[in-house]
Amino acid sequence: MDLEEYRKQFIEELRFDAEHDGTEPEVQFISKALSELEQMQILEDPIPVSIDMSGYRGRKMSFDAYAYDQSDSSLILISSIFSNNLDNSTTLTNTDINDTCAHMLNFLDESVNGNISKYCDDSDLALGLAKEFKGKVGTTLQQAEIMRFRFIIISDHILSKQVKNVTQDDFLGRHVDLDIWTIERFYQSFTSNTSEVIEISTQDFGCEGIPYIKAELGDTVDYDAYLGIVPGRFLANIYLKYGSKLLQGNIRAFLSVRGKINKGIRDTIINHPSSFFTYNNGIAVVARSVSFSKDGSKIIFFKDLQIINGGQTTASLANAVFKKEDTRFGMDNLFVPMKLTVLNFDEEMTEEQVETYNGMTKKISQCANSQNAVTDADFFSNHPFHILMEKLSEKVTAPAVAGRPYGTIWFYERSRGKWEQAQMQLSTAQKNKYVEQHPKNQVIKKELLAKCMNAIAKNPHQVCQSSAINFSKFANIIEDMYDNHKDDINEDYFKKCVCSVIMFRDLDSMVNKASWYPKGGDKAQIVPYTIAKLIQILPSGKDIDWKLIWRQQTLYPALAQELERLAYRTQEFLKEQAGGGLVRTISRNHKTWLDYRVEPFALSQEFIDSLISIEERKDEEQIARRAHKFDAKINAQVEIFNLGANYWSNVAKDVVNYGISYGDIDFINNIASTIRRNNLPSDRQVSRLLKVVEKIEDKGYIMPN
Repeated sequence: MDLEEYRKQFIEELRFDAEHDGTEPEVQFISKALSELEQMQILEDPIPVSIDMSGYRGRKMSFDAYAYDQSDSSLILISSIFSNNLDNSTTLTNTDINDTCAHMLNFLDESVNGNISKYCDDSDLALGLAKEFKGKVGTTLQQAEIMRFRFIIISDHILSKQVKNVTQDDFLGRHVDLDIWTIERFYQSFTSNTSEVIEISTQDFGCEGIPYIKAELGDTVDYDAYLGIVPGRFLANIYLKYGSKLLQGNIRAFLSVRGKINKGIRDTIINHPSSFFTYNNGIAVVARSVSFSKDGSKIIFFKDLQIINGGQTTASLANAVFKKEDTRFGMDNLFVPMKLTVLNFDEEMTEEQVETYNGMTKKISQCANSQNAVTDADFFSNHPFHILMEKLSEKVTAPAVAGRPYGTIWFYERSRGKWEQAQMQLSTAQKNKYVEQHPKNQVIKKELLAKCMNAIAKNPHQVCQSSAINFSKFANIIEDMYDNHKDDINEDYFKKCVCSVIMFRDLDSMVNKASWYPKGGDKAQIVPYTIAKLIQILPSGKDIDWKLIWRQQTLYPALAQELERLAYRTQEFLKEQAGGGLVRTISRNHKTWLDYRVEPFALSQEFIDSLISIEERKDEEQIARRAHKFDAKINAQVEIFNLGANYWSNVAKDVVNYGISYGDIDFINNIASTIRRNNLPSDRQVSRLLKVVEKIEDKGYIMPN
């Protein structure tokens, strides 16, 4: 697919979704762009808004979304420039960029230095946002929660060739970054397996290079490892420039959850900088490749440097420089220990290399000694639960509805862009057939599933948190389910997951079209609170008819009507609780959910009559559990057999140097012998082999493809 085809498909999908949802194409564009940037971990928890007003002397103030990044203490404003043209003729000019930046900057200036209440009434969202921004910016740098501003322009235009420099002046003593996402850049991200690469030359930051020693690891590993001594000011300066782009995505979420700058680190920076190297555990870093000085004594260049452990250390150093807290003793004698892993991937990474990268960063982060341990749940994106869900999505066909003569697939997208990538080598006819069988509106992303299932689990306050935080909460549930009740992750469970997505999306659409819902309202909070409330007040022994939702692939009338009726009450409750403040803020408090749990709401008799018995539901789940357990045994036996005797013989040879016991190696050889005799391994053999494989992978061995 070339850029022109991509743009045409992109715009046509926006128009279709807009017509379906009763909105404008630009609203769909903003929503899609924010979702893409969030998946690429450029944004965390972006909030769409509609700010378009005039301020002091008629200057325009506008933006379309905002976000915070706690890991680098930044406030992010996002503005859309949208043409809705199918061709590539419209360009984004310097004038467009400068005007749009000025409109965002004007709002910040009026919020912090002016009086925005002169230009809006007391109920206007702009007033609440302005107060929030002013509070976080603070009156002094020492009081500030915001260390930097980031402006993002999203556009369906082509970037003009005249645009050469997008550097912005500092504002309120803070660095201002500008990031431009045009249709070409979205296309490049779509066709690439990896995020954009950061390249760092130490000389650009006043550092001659980083002294190092190389670890001799033998011939069994395909990466290089180094120990280095990093000047603290260099580390602070690269973080001040690149911010959370240097933090591997899961660490970023981890920092956002746990949050505050460590007081011990801060005290050492300010009062004992020369002791920092001794007191601090240092940082763990991964890079695709590095370059060395001519004499080979120093590292002078990093390609795609990512801080895997030590994000808190790095942020603390940057914070000290930003707030000028390092002036007492200076940072000239402050150094940080660094453990560096270089993967030696110079070109764009293949999907296999991406998997290797993800696996290695997970292991490093889990094993590195840090102030706050990172749990498996923090790295849920690598969990085998996703592989199971992907397989179930390929296996389970949804009923034919809406006049279609065939069933369809709900595509579980284990990694970003897989739905589109599956079509890239197809002809037009093949692509049309694929889309018919795998509709775009039936793609389930991991983050969406976490929202839907957490709403069903009656945790709406968690759903209203950032996607990363909500995802980590969902991960805790799945960790336990996978470890202790793996057979529950079966076809029946997958269908209920799909039904939860249907409920979430259908209610979102109903709220958006409701006569009582204002433009730019709080449906992101109304929807999860409404679903959780309905589940919570179901009569004892009763449940929603999930099978009926699955058969019809939509909400049945009695359920739809009850949800919409309850959604109106949810909106009123959240507005009352906010008391003129931001619903988004109060919705994240557990107390808000506890208060709503006890709010009275009378269910209609029509809805009560539509409910089914929980006992009936439990019987169906038990049948599905048994069937899945039987299928899983058969599948494991067949998969192990299909890999072949030579495969397992080679594994037995490979793991000799990984500290594996002779008994385990002999057992793997016995599996190979069983297969050579054309026999399937027994249930007991399969069970033990899976444990052995887990053991050798924990030792660092990567099973061959």
